[in-house]
Amino acid sequence: MSKRLLRVAAFVAITLLLTWLWNEGGRMAYGRFLKAVAPPIYDLLGFDGARVGAFRQRYVNFVPFIGLVLVTPGLSRKRRLLGLAIGLVVLFCGHLALNLTEVGRGRARHLPILPSLVSDTLPFLVWLGVAAPMLVQWLPGGPASTATDPGAEAIAEPPATAIERSTTPEA
Repeated sequence: MSKRLLRVAAFVAITLLLTWLWNEGGRMAYGRFLKAVAPPIYDLLGFDGARVGAFRQRYVNFVPFIGLVLVTPGLSRKRRLLGLAIGLVVLFCGHLALNLTEVGRGRARHLPILPSLVSDTLPFLVWLGVAAPMLVQWLPGGPASTATDPGAEAIAEPPATAIERSTTPEA
C-alpha cells in the first residue's frame, strides 16, 4: 500500500473516530464548556448579553483540522503540537465570533451564510498556516528537502526547463 493511500486511510480513520466521539458526548461537553466560558469573554469584550449557541453542530469543524495536522508528513513534533494547540484556540475564537453573527429571534434565529462559510473554511486555513513549510515543498518549483525537520531544509536546484535542456550540451 502506498504512503499516500495510508495517509488518506489514517485521515479517514481519525476523522471518523473524532466525529463519533463528537456525536457520543463531545458536542454536549463542548456546549457546556461554551456556556460557562463564553459569557465572561463576551462581557470582557463589551458584548454584554450576547447569546451563546452552545450546541451548534457547526462546531465540529475542529475534526478535519486535527485530522489534517496529524497526517501531514514532515512536520516536526514541536510544530505539530504547537500548531494543534494554537489552531484549536483559533477555532474556539471562531466559534465565539460565529455566535455574534446570529440574526433573528426565537425559533427564527439562524446564522447568515457568509459567517457560516468562513467558519467551515477556517480549519483548512489554519491547517495551511501550520503545514506551510511542508506544503511549499509540494508546489512546482518549491524547495526540495531531504530532511524531515523544516528547520533543516536544503533548497535544491529547480528542474531544468525544456529551453535550458535544448541549449545545454550533453556530456
